[in-house]
Amino acid sequence: MSVAGDLLAFGDWRSLAVLRRNALVYFRNWKTAFLPPAMEPVVFFLAFGLGLSGYVGGLDWEGERLSYTAFVAPGLIAYTAFGTPYYEALYSAYVRMFFQKTWDGILATQVELPHLVWGEVLWAAARGFMNTAIVCVVLAGFDAAGAVDLHTAQLFWMPPLAFLAGLAFAAFALIFTALVPAIDHMNYPVFLLGIPLSLISNTYFPLETERPWLRALIDVNPLYHLAETCRWLLVRGEPGPHLGPLALTAGVLLLVSIVLAMRLTARRVLG
Repeated sequence: MSVAGDLLAFGDWRSLAVLRRNALVYFRNWKTAFLPPAMEPVVFFLAFGLGLSGYVGGLDWEGERLSYTAFVAPGLIAYTAFGTPYYEALYSAYVRMFFQKTWDGILATQVELPHLVWGEVLWAAARGFMNTAIVCVVLAGFDAAGAVDLHTAQLFWMPPLAFLAGLAFAAFALIFTALVPAIDHMNYPVFLLGIPLSLISNTYFPLETERPWLRALIDVNPLYHLAETCRWLLVRGEPGPHLGPLALTAGVLLLVSIVLAMRLTARRVLG
């Protein structure tokens, strides 16, 4: 396919068929596949939001004083929206491709490689939607208990935001899925990219720098803009100035990553 054809495969029924296939397998084993990943951000909120808040106290954000719990709650949503699709497209997609040979079986049908790649991206983003929804339910419970003060009505927008941004994060991860020679080498995209991005994108700790080169790197990071958009919505009840940069950076990352992932995947899977 051409680049345009690769991109248009997004809405093809065959891409949705791959999404449906992964969803059926997932819900067949949902107890082991869903609960542990969904509970990870909850544990992080208890450790960072409630545990550290007594030591950190408050911090300054956009001209106002916030409790650390109120600061970290939106960051937790951004962390989940990034981590879930990123690691799903790294590990689970690699297992389906290399160990289970699921991709070989799918490609023996009417499904072509662009549909397979888009199906994996859509499924990873859907996982991000589900896990983010669980985190939102938990945060709503903490808000009702008085542990954190948020605009809970804005929690409705978090899963759709997570899905849209998750498309870019999943496509980015599939590049490494196509490149790594063995699953042990997943440590490189995990520890050199995944964990640092999860922690230093204004998720758990505020970023303040006067270095132009570092500021430029922050400004092109969609996870940073996602965390700030979630924070504006939950703290002030409005989208804020980061929604536009989020759409731009995530859109560019998605377009570049999906094309590159398809080329690299074709080289690996089809030879």
